[in-house]
Amino acid sequence: MNFVRSLPSSTALLTGAVVATASLSAQESPYDLEKSGWYVRTGAYIQSGLSLSVTRALPVPVITPGVYDDGFVQEDISQGAAGLTWNWGYLSETQLVDGTVEFHRVEGLATVPSLSGFGDDMLYGPEILVGFEFYHFQIKRHEARFGFELGFRYGTASGSAQGTVQSDVTLRTDRYDLGGVVPPLPPYVGFPDLAGPLISLTPQPQPTQSAIATTTLATSMQADFYTARFGAWMSVVLNEKWTVGVSAGLTSIYADGNAQFTETRRFDNAAFQPVTRTASNHNGDWLPGVYFQLRASYWFRPWIGAYVTAEWAHNGDMVIDGLEYQAMFDFGSTYGASAGVQFSF
Repeated sequence: MNFVRSLPSSTALLTGAVVATASLSAQESPYDLEKSGWYVRTGAYIQSGLSLSVTRALPVPVITPGVYDDGFVQEDISQGAAGLTWNWGYLSETQLVDGTVEFHRVEGLATVPSLSGFGDDMLYGPEILVGFEFYHFQIKRHEARFGFELGFRYGTASGSAQGTVQSDVTLRTDRYDLGGVVPPLPPYVGFPDLAGPLISLTPQPQPTQSAIATTTLATSMQADFYTARFGAWMSVVLNEKWTVGVSAGLTSIYADGNAQFTETRRFDNAAFQPVTRTASNHNGDWLPGVYFQLRASYWFRPWIGAYVTAEWAHNGDMVIDGLEYQAMFDFGSTYGASAGVQFSF
């Protein structure tokens, strides 16, 4: 007698269901990767195309009568009445000469227009990304999956550069009669609408001198970049070991940077005073953009694998001002790659 036929009908049905379930389980697709929904990718990235540069933000000042390198003498609200003014200022006691105040101005000075060559344009660092499978479907005979991802990256960039220009310059010297006035101690600054000590408004030109000027601009830049990205992804299961995918979405970089500027002027004539100016500034800014990524994954087990990517991104730039210059971290269009491990849950 057949054993199954000897069982009650309900028992026979239950036995058949168990056997069918076991059979389906044994035949389950080995390509069932990333099936659980949530995953984490962690690794490192490298990004090429970041540009560091310095440009002059303001034009070389136009020579203004009565404005000097070490002070000024301008009309006050009386508009030159009696040939006197209280709208004047000076910097040093050495400018007081024989009852006059002496002013100097270097004319024809060239400045460094820009700096480049700050070094490697590569940005690299760690990354971590969390994703979730929202939907899966079939593309011909391959299973495809769709979802969303949220990722974070960190990187830093720094560099330094300097440039030099030479120019033929002249030193203009003018004196203004104090008229017996005892000047305030330097540094002193008068105002056009605030009464003060009156001096002559008429310059007394002195002999000019010539020299060759050497102007050098040196700049160092450093910034930290914190990148967040959110986008959609789709992957296709090729076989039990390989999947390929694409991601696209929005990216935003918070750039936090510093720049230090040093400008020096040297002359081959001792009558000209050398000048050194410095400025150090900080800025932080959000740089929004977009990204597109291609990805391939190799699975050691259904829950752990390795990935490699290639990507393109576009973001803005951050500017740090100093002296009359601007230091710029410019992302523009960048290209990169990343690699690491992926865990599915």
